[in-house]
Amino acid sequence: MNKDFTVKFWGVRGSYPTPGASTVQYGGNTACVEINAGGRTIILDAGTGIIPLGRELAKRHDLELLILFSHLHHDHTQGFPFFVPAYMPKASLHIYGPGGTAETVKHVLEHNQSSDTFPISLRDMASNKEIQSLRESQIIVWDEDGVRVVDSAPSPGDDAVVIRIHKSHAHPGGVYHYRITYQGKSIVYATDTEGYVGMDRKLIQFARDADVLIHDAQYSEDHYYGCLAGFPSTQGYGHSTATMAGQVAASAEAGKLVLFHHDPSYADDWVAAQERAAKNIFPDSCAAFEGMEIDLAPSPARRGGYKEVQYVTHD
Repeated sequence: MNKDFTVKFWGVRGSYPTPGASTVQYGGNTACVEINAGGRTIILDAGTGIIPLGRELAKRHDLELLILFSHLHHDHTQGFPFFVPAYMPKASLHIYGPGGTAETVKHVLEHNQSSDTFPISLRDMASNKEIQSLRESQIIVWDEDGVRVVDSAPSPGDDAVVIRIHKSHAHPGGVYHYRITYQGKSIVYATDTEGYVGMDRKLIQFARDADVLIHDAQYSEDHYYGCLAGFPSTQGYGHSTATMAGQVAASAEAGKLVLFHHDPSYADDWVAAQERAAKNIFPDSCAAFEGMEIDLAPSPARRGGYKEVQYVTHD
């Protein structure tokens, strides 16, 4: 049985891509995270980070994929038209996300690739695509019987990946957060969310005891409150500060906090400052950077612990 459970970051920025000398350390691609759970590939969001990921998956011939959208804003979908496996006839893509109807995700992707906006339509991409919008109450299971969506808590086998959904209204239009559980370990992906007064208690409960919490931390405190020269207040924009992320991680008693969705206007030293701010509240914090990997598989040398976590911090 393959017990691998890893996270790799391919795109960590919010809003729009930011290539250039000032973003080399953390990267400039928009949101995309790869999860490997027992040899099964789960992709969280399809920002521009999914473009290099797609090339890598094609080389690996890893062609049964589960793609989960947190929401359908442009920075989380803009890489999908350039995703190589979507053009491969042997690829099988399960594409899920939020929406008012079962067809919402499909309609958005079709619109993004309409003849007015893109030369190749969604239909003309040769892969086999299952596309649907999910309700918050539904659960995704991936086991030896394949990928399926169920309406009640399953009794999965030891090798099953189970994904639960939390719908947050702390972002314009709403957003889905996901909790991916495999072999007794859990990763929570909570991007594009804004802290409430007294914290987001529902998110804290959803993330309780997660081994890794990936949390939006787009803004500094000064920026968020409108005290940063040249920047407006961003209250109500649907994004958090590093302080908010640290408070959620501490309250949820998470194992590790990964700051995510960095503001595109922040150079590398600004992102490093965000990391330091989070560490003041939750010491095991790290700002995500492109190529960062975390391995959650148990280490024989550390009973119940982690293998060496493959990231470095930037002090």
